[in-house]
Amino acid sequence: MPSAPSAAPTSLGIQELLGLLPHRYPMLMVDRVDQLEPGVFAEGVKCVTVNEPFFQGHFPEHPIMPGVLIVEAMAQVAGVMLRTRPRVAEVPERQTSSAPARPGLMANIQRMRFRRPVLPGDQLRIRATHLKSLGGLHHVKVEARVGDELAADGELMLGGG
Repeated sequence: MPSAPSAAPTSLGIQELLGLLPHRYPMLMVDRVDQLEPGVFAEGVKCVTVNEPFFQGHFPEHPIMPGVLIVEAMAQVAGVMLRTRPRVAEVPERQTSSAPARPGLMANIQRMRFRRPVLPGDQLRIRATHLKSLGGLHHVKVEARVGDELAADGELMLGGG
């Protein structure tokens, strides 16, 4: 049986992101979310500038965004997708609550591959797609692109929620 159509994806600006994510400068790695279907997928953007503090040491003569920060950006986009989903209350009736879920901790990184460097001036487009949830862990497929080129992809397990 086909599922009912969901609402059209929405977008979020920086003020909405600051209300959803606990991260602040210099660790906020998402500038906006262009598409969001809560609990299903999110597409966000990180505009990478030469002024990023990590470029001072990684590497001064050839600046490259550290892979661990690409993963952090992916996790933040996934966090937005999960934090905006309807939450199922922990009661026998399994009623739905309107309270947002609060996933927040990265529990595992699986099959992460870095395919091209991310450089100053790049616009990193990040997609997070929910695969499944079990026992408070959320399995999410993530990918980051610069233009049409895949920069990194893999899967994350996020806990909390």
